[in-house]
Amino acid sequence: MKTNKSHCYCWNKDNQDVFITWTIELLGPVLFGAKPAEIMSFPEDDQKGIERREEIKRIFDESTKVYYKEFYTDKGCKKILFYNVEALDNTLKEFKNIKFLKEQGYPHEYDLNTYLDVLVKKMESGEMPHEIGTFLGYPLKDVLGFIGHPSLKLTKVKGWRVYGDPRLSDEKYTEILCAKEKIKSMLKLNHPEKIVQSA
Repeated sequence: MKTNKSHCYCWNKDNQDVFITWTIELLGPVLFGAKPAEIMSFPEDDQKGIERREEIKRIFDESTKVYYKEFYTDKGCKKILFYNVEALDNTLKEFKNIKFLKEQGYPHEYDLNTYLDVLVKKMESGEMPHEIGTFLGYPLKDVLGFIGHPSLKLTKVKGWRVYGDPRLSDEKYTEILCAKEKIKSMLKLNHPEKIVQSA
């Protein structure tokens, strides 16, 4: 089966070092807890993509904050969900978020790994569940607005689709932006692997 490489991040960067740096920048907000999770895609039918995926996994195997789950979908890419255990646990346990996730078929008894397994199972079946926005740290109002809640109108697009009062979304966007700037500054002075290990 031919891979649709447009779905795979690793085709955007030619040089291995540039790709690693770009990936650490992308995952910086997760590393610092500004974002609970991020998802990346890698092609399975290309040696370069496989090598890059394995290198990223090797670097994050040394992290005490960020873990990952990898799985296949029907797009011909392997996906990796990187997550900050503490940030994701705190996000999902918020009353409004957990209530919403239970309405989406998640177990009534909360357990982080179980909830991650449910999400991954949905994505393995080719579905991109709307609640992924909750796992990625977007405000619940924006997730609900995206799936069509009648009282939430699109306000703007800034990093993601913002619905209703933009203040909470703006705060989250600024927090993510600050984390990206912080990781960029650190990458000027340190090797990506060292940053991941020491964060």
